[in-house]
Amino acid sequence: MIRGNVQTRLRRLDEGEFSATILAAAGLKRLGLEGRISRFFSVEEMIPAAGQGILAVQGRAGEDYSWLAGYDNPDSRICARAERAFVRGLGGGCSEPIAAYAKVEKNGRLRLYGFYQNPETGQTFSGQQTGHISQPERLGEQLARKAKYHTGAVGKVWLVGAGPSDPGLLTLKGREVLQDAEVVVYDALAGDAILAMIPDTAEAINVGKRSSHHTMRQEQISALLAQKAKEGKRVVRLKGGDPFLFGRGGEELEVLAKEGIPFEVVPGVTSAIAVPAYQGIPVTHRDYCSSVHIITGHKREGESLDIDFEALVRTKGTLVFLMGVSSLRLICAGLLAAGMRADMPAALLARGTTAAQERIVATISTLPQEVEAHGAVTPAIIVVGEVCRLAEQFSWTEQLPLWGVRVVVTRPRELAGTAAERLRKLGAEVLELPAIRTEARADSRELERALEELGKYQWIVFTSPTGVRIFFEELAKKKKDVRCLGRAKFAVIGSGSAKELEKHGIYADLMPEVYDGAHLGAALAESCRRRLAEQGAEGGKPCLRVLIPRAAEGNRELTDALAAVEGLAADDIPLYDTRYGVPASLKEVLAARGELTGGNTYVMFTSASTVKGFAAAVQGFDLSAVRAVCIGRQTRAAADALGMKTWMAEQATIERMIEKLTEIVRKQRG
Repeated sequence: MIRGNVQTRLRRLDEGEFSATILAAAGLKRLGLEGRISRFFSVEEMIPAAGQGILAVQGRAGEDYSWLAGYDNPDSRICARAERAFVRGLGGGCSEPIAAYAKVEKNGRLRLYGFYQNPETGQTFSGQQTGHISQPERLGEQLARKAKYHTGAVGKVWLVGAGPSDPGLLTLKGREVLQDAEVVVYDALAGDAILAMIPDTAEAINVGKRSSHHTMRQEQISALLAQKAKEGKRVVRLKGGDPFLFGRGGEELEVLAKEGIPFEVVPGVTSAIAVPAYQGIPVTHRDYCSSVHIITGHKREGESLDIDFEALVRTKGTLVFLMGVSSLRLICAGLLAAGMRADMPAALLARGTTAAQERIVATISTLPQEVEAHGAVTPAIIVVGEVCRLAEQFSWTEQLPLWGVRVVVTRPRELAGTAAERLRKLGAEVLELPAIRTEARADSRELERALEELGKYQWIVFTSPTGVRIFFEELAKKKKDVRCLGRAKFAVIGSGSAKELEKHGIYADLMPEVYDGAHLGAALAESCRRRLAEQGAEGGKPCLRVLIPRAAEGNRELTDALAAVEGLAADDIPLYDTRYGVPASLKEVLAARGELTGGNTYVMFTSASTVKGFAAAVQGFDLSAVRAVCIGRQTRAAADALGMKTWMAEQATIERMIEKLTEIVRKQRG
């Protein structure tokens, strides 16, 4: 490194101390030394540090900065976001060997150049990537992952046991690891509700693995895990049940260990224990047995079962056979030939822990015939032992109000949790299928202006819990709290928005009896008319300002009612956009489509937007087969227009929707 100011460095160059020097062109130009420049380096040759040439202005909170709007450069803002995302994706700071430069090109494209030297391996990366200008952070993250891969930054693999299907049986650590995944490799035995937990940002890869129907061979799966980890990604291998109980997890770890790839194992609840428990069968009971044995019933085509039946019979314990449906007749025959008595209770338990779970209880000598008459269903396990006698007595799931009912919840992911939890407590199997997602509007000058003038509003109106949440998130970004709200009153469309508002220590001043835009508009308009009349009586100029931060596609009933009030000015500001579609991980669920219909499946819609999003996700499907429980009249109208069979809650709340569903199921069962 050459020390000294520009003139000193040039003097030393002229004296022949070195052959060339690299200096900033801007500095030479300012000093009138542009003639000394012999060549310029292109961005591809020498990528500058992230943020170079981009200026940001920071000022004291609470001041009026609207005059700065004319100086704002949207392209520079987008470039800065992409460059910072690249640095952040590599965990870098000011002293790290990282460089980034972004530029906006034609047709809405953004190009990002990046350089990185891995401090651990010493390897360097220099490359570029293009993307749409609407997703600068994603572009930066993608290029950062590429840089990690090319500089030898290895990721990590987690083998996670997903349990039998019920998401409540997924361990806390399993859920935590899954939510942090960048890649999820899953098989057919992972429950739909668990697949719904895969982050939207993660790459979801279905490798099949059910009853000899494999999308990918085991060797290919192991190689895939290693490949994704070598790209520097956090990889979750999601396996039904427990990864080490006939799950071939050991084979996958052998490949990872050989490749030197870090890994962890998160054990799962095995179906051998959980499925019998959900069907009223305890695998051990002191009055019936003193041991339990788990055996694989799987065999390769053309080969015999490799099972010591005589040893199993001698144990006098409970026998649980996994993957044994196709070998049921051979298993029963083997046990009988080994001396097991013909009237020993036995059961086939299918689709355990789901709304479609079934139980066939017979004896070891009659079970094959009973299953054949009923029709074999997979996945299923076979339980043999005296404990099977307890199934009818101990069956507890069948006592729950919504047992055997599958409910599809279409609310956005961040709002679905409460409804899903309540439904599961009532015994329903819940699939969280977010048909819409909400995105806060970035860099909204209208919103910024409103937030700086909050003290001028007499009313602030919320039409959804999402609107409340994003509004206060935007306040927090500006280091503002409730003190900036002045004397404003708050109106909400319903109890959901009211509860969200209460989280911030604020109670709604107005909420209509009927939770919709028309009734909210009418109630608020009447309140404002009374206040304007009071202002006139006091001798002042009647004037009220109302702020409505809500979805960009908000309905007109609210604003039309307020527009009819003379002296009232309403600022209807788009706070967030509604996007339609479902996460990639759930496309397999939708592909089955039969899961969304049938006498025991209901879809819950909490807005007309969720109806629209659901319809977009299942294009080509006969929507007349969908049984829809709707929150209110507008939502029901949207569902009716698509030919769905509909019911509507007595009041527009989640609680009343669940009550309506429970009533429907009760009547259906007689």
